[in-house]
Amino acid sequence: MTRLGLVLATADDLPLAAGLARAAVARRLAVRVFAMHAGVRALAGDRAAVAALADDGVEVIACATSADAAGVDLAALGVAAGSQDDHAALCAWADRVVAFA
Repeated sequence: MTRLGLVLATADDLPLAAGLARAAVARRLAVRVFAMHAGVRALAGDRAAVAALADDGVEVIACATSADAAGVDLAALGVAAGSQDDHAALCAWADRVVAFA
């Protein structure tokens, strides 16, 4: 199975990243998302997008440091708290990585 990693570091690109994730899942790719910086705030601002990704089986991890700085409760979002180690792990896991930065 092909694996796609998405890195979301911007707020405005969440709809694009979520759409790409859904299209990849529809093609039976495994997809993981790592959010950091403004991407974490974007997730907090669009709970429906986060829920849709989870419903599609997309693993979403967010940088705990970015979340703490923004006052975002990742557990309440249903998003795993991670670190830059998880970012690196996503890049190693994926066959292709698309960064929205």
